Amino acid sequence: MTDDSAYESEENYDGMESIMLERRMAYIRQVSVEEVSEMFPEAPDLPQDQELWALLDIQGHPIALANSESAAKLSAMRHDIETVSVH
Repeated sequence: MTDDSAYESEENYDGMESIMLERRMAYIRQVSVEEVSEMFPEAPDLPQDQELWALLDIQGHPIALANSESAAKLSAMRHDIETVSVH
């Protein structure tokens, strides 16, 4: 991935569509490379020290993967998804 890029899987596109139709809400959190391989099995191999951020629907299902928080937010904005804070 390049700086401020996002990876959106076609497999997760249906999940994105359901979010957009239902609530248009998601959250962003930092994830490890190990979590990425579970969330996005089709994602390319990534360096272990890479900082990664995931855009997740409100049920915790992955929508997009990015190498910065701002890129994940941009992906949400591009799909008209409101990001919410989770504590």
